[in-house]
Parts: sequence; structure tokens; C-alpha cells
Amino acid sequence: MSRSVPSRHGKSRNNHPYTVDGRAYLVSVSPADLDEEDNVRLRVTFRAEFGARSVCLVRGLTNRAYWQDHSEFEKYNATVISITPQIVCGLIRLAHQAGWDPEASKSNFEFLADRDVVRALAKSTL
Repeated sequence: MSRSVPSRHGKSRNNHPYTVDGRAYLVSVSPADLDEEDNVRLRVTFRAEFGARSVCLVRGLTNRAYWQDHSEFEKYNATVISITPQIVCGLIRLAHQAGWDPEASKSNFEFLADRDVVRALAKSTL
């Protein structure tokens, strides 16, 4: 049986404004598709609202979906991540450390992150 990610029912993906270290960004987080292990791939993008207004694409983030794992709650609870505003701000800072420079480059930048990166950011904000 083929599984799919629930659609957004025609609603546009909203960009949400964030300010990180005094700089403005638009952030979008949405589900993309399922990988081979039934993890939901996340589509995360940051667009700088300053400089050349370049975009950072976060690759590698996956999550579990409750509707897939509801019968195995312990498995779900052990693997799920939350993309909170603090996590988004941390990911933007990490992308800058990895070389994203919206001041100087118009090119899109790809930043690789996984669940462990998100968990480390979550622990550092406690």
C-alpha cells in the first residue's frame, strides 16, 4: 500500500517573518514527501530580506508522522522532532556558520541538517 503525506488542501505555503540577530528573514516549513523508511521529508527554506535576498534550502531534515506511527507511540515519541521558532533561529545561525552569505551572494545555498542537529539545538536552548 502506498502512503502519502496529507496535502495542504490547496492552501499556499506561508512564509513567516523571523528576526535573527537583528536581520529579517522569511521562513517556510512544510512536508515534502515520504522517504524509503516512511519518514516525512521536510522542506525548510530561509530567505534573507536584506542584501542580495538569497535563499537557504535546508536539506536532510525528516520527521515522523503521528498518523503513521499511532499504533507504536514509543517509536514515534523517540524519533519525532519539533521545529520551533528557537530551532529555526538556530538553523539560520548554523547556515551562516556553514557559509551562507546573503549579503554577498544571490545564489541559493544548501545547508545539510538532520534530526541530531535539531535535537542538539533543542538541548542548547533549554
